[in-house]
Amino acid sequence: MRIVAQNHIAEGVLERFVMTRLSEAEVVPVEEHLLICPRCRERVAWLDDFVGSIRSAASAPQRFGVKRQD
Repeated sequence: MRIVAQNHIAEGVLERFVMTRLSEAEVVPVEEHLLICPRCRERVAWLDDFVGSIRSAASAPQRFGVKRQD
């Protein structure tokens, strides 16, 4: 798998990085790239906030009478 293409990390790779779904071998080049690329760091920060929001919403108490289906 190619991690860095056209000077940036592919969106799908960043998503899997944030969700800790990369192998150790895949994590190393991503972390190295993030050290030098502010654009990819910003994207990771945004994705991290987004994933955190989704996880928070999924674990929030039920509101407005809507039942969560498990």
